[in-house]
Amino acid sequence: MGKFFLLACFFLHGLFLWAWDNDAVDLRMWEFEEDIGILHPTRERFAFNNRRVELSMQMGVHAANTFVSYSDFFQSPFRILRNLIAADNFAGFQDNPRLYYRDSISINIDDFLSGFRFNFGLAVAPFSLNINMRDEWGFGLDIAHTTVTGNLLLPETVLGLHEVTDELFGVGSAVFVDVGIPFFFHTRGFRISVRPAAYLPLVYVRPGFTYSFGPSYEGGRLGQRLEVFYDMRIFSPFSLEGIFGDNDINTMEDIMRDPFGMVTRSLGYDITLGIEYPLNRLTSVGVNLINIPIPFLWATLDNYTRIHGNMFIDTSYINFGDILNDDFEFPDEAFGSSMENPYFGTLSRGQRILRPFTMLFFANYRPFGTQTVTLIPSLGFSINELYTRIAALEGGLSARLDLANVFITTVGMNYNDRRWRHSLDLAFNLRVLELGIGVSKQSPSFVRSFLGTGLGVNFGIKMGW
Repeated sequence: MGKFFLLACFFLHGLFLWAWDNDAVDLRMWEFEEDIGILHPTRERFAFNNRRVELSMQMGVHAANTFVSYSDFFQSPFRILRNLIAADNFAGFQDNPRLYYRDSISINIDDFLSGFRFNFGLAVAPFSLNINMRDEWGFGLDIAHTTVTGNLLLPETVLGLHEVTDELFGVGSAVFVDVGIPFFFHTRGFRISVRPAAYLPLVYVRPGFTYSFGPSYEGGRLGQRLEVFYDMRIFSPFSLEGIFGDNDINTMEDIMRDPFGMVTRSLGYDITLGIEYPLNRLTSVGVNLINIPIPFLWATLDNYTRIHGNMFIDTSYINFGDILNDDFEFPDEAFGSSMENPYFGTLSRGQRILRPFTMLFFANYRPFGTQTVTLIPSLGFSINELYTRIAALEGGLSARLDLANVFITTVGMNYNDRRWRHSLDLAFNLRVLELGIGVSKQSPSFVRSFLGTGLGVNFGIKMGW
């Protein structure tokens, strides 16, 4: 049974081209698909109306890289299906691993040396309440929406030993928990959606490795010097000494001494804003501004754990003519390393922590003048301090098929949060209950995004009337 489930997963993975994983940072797909009768053309007369009172839960997870793909180890989903159909009996198919796995594993190391990138994300929205007053205005409450995001960069300059000075690379990661009060309304033909939120960063790490490689001179000898220096600071609302330190400090007891004060000291506020305007019966345009920071109300973390050290090798100190001598010793100046013990400290003013910001322009084009078919191009940019290059373009194209607000399918190819994602999302609306599921193939590399180097899975449920 387990292998049959695995087979089904591979088959679906081969069919799906882009997934609901509409940015694991905020899971905003359904939010921006809400149909507002004033703004959009009406659905068919027999279509379900939007729920007036609604409870929902959503979650999604993804991981992607630029090096290893499932196709390096497994047969293609279509070949597995063909083998299954051709097998005399399923038991014999189960006992033959060659029908699942490739005869030989072939991994191109050049894909790694050309630069390795990896990112992951987890988003959980355990509770959302929304009130919709005849699609004219509404409000809601989001509680304990949690996002975990991270990335690793090993650039080609580092892996290929290119000559460079102070190349920044390493790990960036963050965990946020927020509470939001979304609401929407209409004015002068515009649909305005606003979501003020209070957010608490639990962990925040920026890339902290620097790499230098270039020529060096010592004693008339020409050599090469390679040096890697790391200085990572893990910011948190409470001290991590009980976790990483060599002592008996109980972190939970430390937190429970003043949990309210810890939260109020660290809490930050931002706003998500959406504006949409109908140009004509076929087209509406809009913009989404996600996580707009409020000046002087951003989150601050005053506890940090510092991990730092360096490693270097300098061949200009080595006389290669003396290496054959029995008494040769490498000089101390030729290579060395240091790693300091973690340091746990506090900042008097705290470290400012902002959530990733995105501005995305979009259009909804309905070629038939109804909600049945919609094309959704988008273009914008993001600012995210968890990456070595904090700014990046975003955008892509999606298409949605909406059958009477009962069955909704969305496919697309988009570049969001530094990765290409090809997805298929399915929503089944039974009026009282709505289920949504999506899968994605994705990668930071456009070419590798088609080869199975990343996967995202999303699920959501809505209940109400």
